Amino acid sequence: MEIIRLVEAKILSVSEKILEALEDGCTYQDLETHLKKQFDQLGCEILKDFLESLDQKQLASKVRKRTWTVVKRNESKEILTPFGRLIYERSYYLNKESKNYCYLVDEKAGITPHSRVSASLKAELSEACSGMSYEKATVQVSRYNPELKVSRQTVGNCVQSFKAKPLSEPKEKRRVQELYIEADEDHVKVRGKKGAQARLIYVHEGVAVEPRRHLVNPRYFTTLHKKPEEFWTEVLDYIEAHYDLESVSAIYLSGDGAPWIQAGQEYIPGSVYILDKFHLSKSILRATAHAPELRGLIHRGIRQADKQSVMQHLAEALELAETKSRQDRVCATISYIDNNWSGIEAAVENPHVGCSAEGHVSHILSARMSSRPMAWSLEGAESMALIRSIQANRESVREHYLAMQPAAPVITELRKEVKKSLKRLQQRRSVGRENNNNAPLYRAGSNLTRRALKGLNDITAV
Repeated sequence: MEIIRLVEAKILSVSEKILEALEDGCTYQDLETHLKKQFDQLGCEILKDFLESLDQKQLASKVRKRTWTVVKRNESKEILTPFGRLIYERSYYLNKESKNYCYLVDEKAGITPHSRVSASLKAELSEACSGMSYEKATVQVSRYNPELKVSRQTVGNCVQSFKAKPLSEPKEKRRVQELYIEADEDHVKVRGKKGAQARLIYVHEGVAVEPRRHLVNPRYFTTLHKKPEEFWTEVLDYIEAHYDLESVSAIYLSGDGAPWIQAGQEYIPGSVYILDKFHLSKSILRATAHAPELRGLIHRGIRQADKQSVMQHLAEALELAETKSRQDRVCATISYIDNNWSGIEAAVENPHVGCSAEGHVSHILSARMSSRPMAWSLEGAESMALIRSIQANRESVREHYLAMQPAAPVITELRKEVKKSLKRLQQRRSVGRENNNNAPLYRAGSNLTRRALKGLNDITAV
């Protein structure tokens, strides 16, 4: 096993190069770039040594010999990792019973067949493009290592293959008096379709004002393709798993009146639907653009939950409308208020219930998916919405990505060798500075090497 020896030797080499760079008068920024390059190279060398050592272990294994026959040895494999381009050699096997072929070391390491990019790098690319275009994401990831530059198509494939890991069960259910559910959608351009709705639902426990105004324990959900019943069932599953519903006295569901949002009442038991005041005000504003004197009267009727008064003033606005387009806007508002009157009444009865869905949709979805001219594949849009919601939930995109990769066996074959190497290293360090000064390696090499070793002894010697 060469990993420990390799790391030790490489650190000494890096120490020497640091001294050389400093004596040449390099800047701090130059030193950062230099160190990144050196440690990336070290990472690739360690991975190569690890995989090839594991391959040799498989070749010598008596258990392997009973089941697998060697077909080819020293087959080269190239794959991009977060450290750079990794090239290693491994053996190709044939199963004696099933007649299946396999690179056993790849299977043990979780490296899928024909893969040219490691799962860790795919996760990094997926996370990077959550806030920028695919092209900018690959530039960002490769800014210190040109080897990591991949195509836009590769980044897109990473995003499309993204899946979120299942929610973990809480140790204890939270007890609250009120729960709030808010929902809205963003219109996203999808290739081959007139358009699609990226839907957003979030659950929270209310609004806190300190240190600044924010939602308490929000949880975000998104989708483009799930049917309302599937989407709302997902939300209900979360609520039932994380809250003691016996302690909840009220559940408020707020939205703009879209049918899929109102349908949430069917799936969230006991929920009260409340029409979002922002969308209601926008509708009234459009209907009274030609008759602003009626706007205040309509709003007063809304505050008093006086439907008759509201409809009367809207009828007056309709009479004053001189064009077909103005008439259509008034009629649309009349239908909107009529279809959502129960939600308006509930809003009047519960004035403490607000709705910030418009702002959350803008921040979580629109900022990346529709604010600039772009067209998505349906799969890419679905994955991107999911990635953005994961970040809004303050969770790691990388952890989600890696958790959903095909499971690989726990590697234990090299544990004993690594343990022995570490023990030998610790014993050597414990000898002390005076003995290390007499070591052949310490006496050999350049003056810079000796100085680097001395500096390392100062750190590690006991």
